Amino acid sequence: MSFVEFKQSAAQGAQSLAVWMHQHHKRILAGVGGSMLLTSAAAFALAYEGPQAHPPAPSWVSVAVASTAPQQADQLSNADQVVYTTAHVRANDTVESLLRRLQVTDPQQLRQLSAQADLRALVTGDPGRVVAAQVSNLGELQSLHGRLPGLKPVAEGAEKARQLRELTVKATPTGWDVQTQSRLVQPVLRVASGTVTSTFFAAADAAGMPRNVASQLIDVFDTQINFRRNLRPGDHFNVVYRVYQAQGQTLADGRLVSAEFVNQGHDYKAVWFDAKGDAKVSGYYAPNGDSLSRAFLLSPLPYDRITSGWGWRENPVMHFHEFHKGIDLAIPVGTPVKTIADGRVVYAGWGTGYGKYVKVEHPGGFATIYAHLSAFKVHVGEPVKQGEVVALSGNTGWSTGPHVYFQFFVHGTPVNPLNIAHYSPKGTAVPAALKPEFLAQTAEPRHLLAVIDGGSPVVDAAAHAAKEPQHG
Repeated sequence: MSFVEFKQSAAQGAQSLAVWMHQHHKRILAGVGGSMLLTSAAAFALAYEGPQAHPPAPSWVSVAVASTAPQQADQLSNADQVVYTTAHVRANDTVESLLRRLQVTDPQQLRQLSAQADLRALVTGDPGRVVAAQVSNLGELQSLHGRLPGLKPVAEGAEKARQLRELTVKATPTGWDVQTQSRLVQPVLRVASGTVTSTFFAAADAAGMPRNVASQLIDVFDTQINFRRNLRPGDHFNVVYRVYQAQGQTLADGRLVSAEFVNQGHDYKAVWFDAKGDAKVSGYYAPNGDSLSRAFLLSPLPYDRITSGWGWRENPVMHFHEFHKGIDLAIPVGTPVKTIADGRVVYAGWGTGYGKYVKVEHPGGFATIYAHLSAFKVHVGEPVKQGEVVALSGNTGWSTGPHVYFQFFVHGTPVNPLNIAHYSPKGTAVPAALKPEFLAQTAEPRHLLAVIDGGSPVVDAAAHAAKEPQHG
């Protein structure tokens, strides 16, 4: 067979096979499917769709997008930004120093604000107050808010309620909007208890008692307890005092309203009585109304250490034997020195050995001298009240270290100052006509003292009261 004949025969055979497959395609599919099942092939169907087209070739499209990110970044960097800052008022602050700590640096604003009387008042007294401000990134003040120093009584002579004053300063297109607002602040009673292990002030700090309240306690019992030399480890105290709070923050410490001090086994108690309409009667009394006041305080200083007592000694400067007619009380320079009794200043000047000294004459033939001072707070001829500051301690004259030389005279004769209590009669008790008012006003402070006596917390008493049946 020639090649041509073979080609023609193969074409005819292929055509016949295609016709047969078309006529019997169902059988072919069934047979193929069965054979796949028999060989466990994982095929579930077979379809014939004819010749498949090739997928189209991928094409890429590039689109140009204009970005504004650089311009937006420039706008953000050039826009004014506000910084929120706070600072505490410091002692000896000026308006400018406070504003600079608040990040205000604009020279013109610093000059303008330093001239504001209200802002000058903001930096006087009561250091520690927080001032808040909003300042631009250019150092320009936008607003400021702070509490003015002090709490003012709601009414003249009012003992309890006080007013808080707040200052707000805002920058406006035409200048500064300065406003002062007042709001009522009510007092809250607090209690503290402590035991002396070294010094009284260390015990007061450990008890969380403010320093000015501790000083008040010394003033109350200074005619009965010698805080310089009579305290012993184990002495203890309980106090009830007033504080003024707003939004949970203590704004100021107030008056000591009742106190108890146990010194060497002797129990001393005091309550404050505010006699309405009679300021002369107002003061501290024993819980039964007896007066705690005495003609003389036991010391002109809040605390001290005796470095040279009454009697014969060798002069520490001139080294000759002499009779020391007073006592030397070691104390840091600048400590306030108080007169121990009412009187009149008869001398305030320099003495060769005394250095700077003050002499006060008191009724009944008594006199006192306070020497080696650094500064005077009174002048000759001025009347003074018991406890009034007459000078600041120092190291002037014949002195080998900071201290106060204290002398006490009875009819011109020097007497040992440690025996002052022997010459100090008691004051007047609460008048009978005011006794009901006294007992009513001091009922709560006396009750709180009774509750905390022996260290029992007030909260325990409150919880006990809450458990008791209520009668309506």
